[in-house]
Amino acid sequence: MRAPLQQIETSGELPQSADAVVIGGGIVGVFAAYYLARRGMKVALVQK
Repeated sequence: MRAPLQQIETSGELPQSADAVVIGGGIVGVFAAYYLARRGMKVALVQK
């Protein structure tokens, strides 16, 4: 059984401000962004 894919549409623009910028959307980058967001920080996750 295959996992369903979910496509998320984005504008491609970076936010005007962020408390942290995480470069790379691999497992470590996503976890870091998630952890920081859970701590109340505004996070920008950048993936090429």
